[in-house]
Amino acid sequence: MADAIDDVRESRRLVRMYSNDIEGRLPHDSNSQVLSQVLGHNRTDPRDLANPWRIFFESWEPSENEKNPITDVITVESNKLREKWAPFLRAGSGDDRLDLGRSEPTIEGVVELVKEVAASSKSKRENSRRGKAMKMFHKFCGTIDSHKSMLEIIPEGSEYVSIFAGTLNVIIQASVNHERIAEGLSEALCRISEHAIECRSELQLFRTRAMMELVADFYAHIFVFLSDTMDWITEKRRRRLLDSFNENFYQKFENQVEMIRRKSDMIRNLAAQSSRAEQRVTRQTVEEIAQDVRLGLTGQERRHAEMVYIAEKIERELSEGKRERELLREDGEHFKQLADRLITMLQDKAMVWIGDMRATNGALPFSRTGTPDLVEWMSEEVALNSKHFEDYFYRDRVRLPSDSFNPAKISPEALRHLGEWLQDKSSRILWLEGPPIEADDFENPITMLANKVIELADISRIPVLSYCCELRRRERLRPGNDTREAQSCVTLVCALLRQMIELLLPQFDTSVDLSANRFRQIDGSIMCWSQMLNLFRDLVSLMPDTILCVIDGFQWLDDGSTVPYLEELIQTIRGSRIRCLFTTTGRSASLRKQLQSPEIIAIEAVDTKGALWGLDRNNSWAMPG
Repeated sequence: MADAIDDVRESRRLVRMYSNDIEGRLPHDSNSQVLSQVLGHNRTDPRDLANPWRIFFESWEPSENEKNPITDVITVESNKLREKWAPFLRAGSGDDRLDLGRSEPTIEGVVELVKEVAASSKSKRENSRRGKAMKMFHKFCGTIDSHKSMLEIIPEGSEYVSIFAGTLNVIIQASVNHERIAEGLSEALCRISEHAIECRSELQLFRTRAMMELVADFYAHIFVFLSDTMDWITEKRRRRLLDSFNENFYQKFENQVEMIRRKSDMIRNLAAQSSRAEQRVTRQTVEEIAQDVRLGLTGQERRHAEMVYIAEKIERELSEGKRERELLREDGEHFKQLADRLITMLQDKAMVWIGDMRATNGALPFSRTGTPDLVEWMSEEVALNSKHFEDYFYRDRVRLPSDSFNPAKISPEALRHLGEWLQDKSSRILWLEGPPIEADDFENPITMLANKVIELADISRIPVLSYCCELRRRERLRPGNDTREAQSCVTLVCALLRQMIELLLPQFDTSVDLSANRFRQIDGSIMCWSQMLNLFRDLVSLMPDTILCVIDGFQWLDDGSTVPYLEELIQTIRGSRIRCLFTTTGRSASLRKQLQSPEIIAIEAVDTKGALWGLDRNNSWAMPG
């Protein structure tokens, strides 16, 4: 597949080089010479044939022809985009970094990149979220020609097409391996393309100067969106949060996508006018619509505008976060939705989830004790202070794809008990104790059930902490950790701490010490256990009032040396407002000692001969006596 794509790419390059060169070989006064000049009016710069990415590494300004204030604006934004492009590319690593030798800054290059990514992903285990992202990227590719048509009506439009396509290439490559980001980015690009398609037909009829100005303004805003996307991904790299499940790309950029939609409306409105008087009204309306405060500014003015933009963005996100927390606080409605979904799973005996099941209300109240010595913190600063925690756990264990979960493998009684627990506000802890089995994660029905609960909680807009515990073979033990079990205990807590930090409000006041010095004391060893649990308790005070924690495979952490640590962790969770679901395939001495009978549901495997994890119809769920 890759070889075929390379052959097509090389053949196109050779055709362009031959076409570009042929004009010079024709007789000067021949009709062919005249025809070639007409057809070659918008041909590629010969230097671009040898190095198609040249525009991103050399300074560029448009010609003086057709220069006006709006094209000046898009020039500023395209140059800003180019300035960020090379550092963004260099900061990428591994599969996140675009291979310039195998890609071109063209519309066709974007389509080929998406095809390559789709082909390579077929060899991997795909989950529904990644599959959705790939479908959206394919949908976007089906509309991408509309952008080329629109950009080419602007003076120097071919240059803007290259900048647009080259930026898309590097951003898509940087996002496809991070499913949450890929899902949000693909959705945003599809929405933007829908607006472009709606405008394209109008441009065929009304290629006026006013229309060109609006198109340039439309793409100036798209360039700002792409620039901010690179900044956002760069910041997530710096804070090591690219794979966080608490990062919602589309939500972060929804306002910008909406602004782009308004710009497309202006294009259609202008095309709809049938008289100069109506056009004059349209222009007045256009002038009244707010622009992005940064648009077209440079130097000190740009820096000031960036500060204003960031301040407004933080204020908006803080307001939304507080509003969502207040909504989530009410009535335990979100846990009821989660329980209802489990009941649906019980009734249907199949995972057929139709439509968008997203809840209409959101999250939670910000609670703190009334201490006088409050310090203002930014969540980004706290994330940076704790980024070394990423070295102590595995991001791919935070959540596992639950597509292979089959409710027919779980007793209806089990789902009923779980649903009842989710609706019981007085019960904080539940342990589903499955039988000892030998199976990988995706064939383990208990592990898949835990991850299905995580998925449904996410759909129900419930903040979730989660981790799937394991003992890794041949893992190097860090100093201070004498056993794999001890190191895995640290892994679990660091994973939970890091996720709690991701749930902090963008800006908040607290007496809790969240300084880099405090985080540095946690070095990934069991010797820091007390510091980790103290930090856990402090962060809980900054969490939503409604939060679910799901810990799978807790039995792997149990041995004689770790039981005291695990018992202290269970006590800490019990003393918080977190609701915690433990799932195991086997007994856990620490859970058995700390939990009471109503908090334990045991599953007894009667016959496992049919399959390693065989939970047959004779399995019984019972409350232990």
